Amino acid sequence: MDFLDRFHIMLNEKQIKRKANAQIIVFGVGGVGSALCHFLVRSGIYNLDIVDYDTIDITNVNRQLVANHTNIGKLKVEELKNQLLNINPKLNINIYPIKYSQQTALEINLLKYDYICDCIDDVSAKKLLILNAKELNKKIICAMGAGNRYSESPQFEIADIFKTSYDPLAKIIRKFCADSGIKKLTVCYTKQKAQKIDCKKIGSVVYYPIDMACKMCAKVINDIMEEA
Repeated sequence: MDFLDRFHIMLNEKQIKRKANAQIIVFGVGGVGSALCHFLVRSGIYNLDIVDYDTIDITNVNRQLVANHTNIGKLKVEELKNQLLNINPKLNINIYPIKYSQQTALEINLLKYDYICDCIDDVSAKKLLILNAKELNKKIICAMGAGNRYSESPQFEIADIFKTSYDPLAKIIRKFCADSGIKKLTVCYTKQKAQKIDCKKIGSVVYYPIDMACKMCAKVINDIMEEA
């Protein structure tokens, strides 16, 4: 028996092989990114690289699958790597404990990946990753806003950036894409309006980033298997 048997009974051999050979990278392993990594590995992705410079904070525990009360202060990528190897000991995983920027971008060869997953919070880093991925004609999916929402059941969807609405982050990325000559960008977003709070920090609850990660995982897995 294999831990993937319940999924693989629905697939053909070409789909299973294509999925196992796919090379995926996830940038940002916080609320959305750490859950996305869990879902990708549990879906049979065997080659996964992760990028994040941050350490785990007590306030991450409410929503980030990488975080718990025993690993506060530790590097997210190292802790997540250990979690993912406990799910699949055969996982091929590289970690990059760096902040993606003009200075560090060359440390990661984007050409090797079949799919790039952007779960970065920092807008400048997100823009740079989008631009670099598009220049190399690589598949990329980007997470938009998941914060400052709690009072409804999450309603995320996959869409082109130019068909998004209501999301403040999507508005910024739409303008960036238009100004940069990028004609299409796949994103995960919600039309649900964010709550206005009197605080510089962004509010978050577990079921919003988790739902976004589910939608992104489904898109990545199905796109990869369509190539089989």
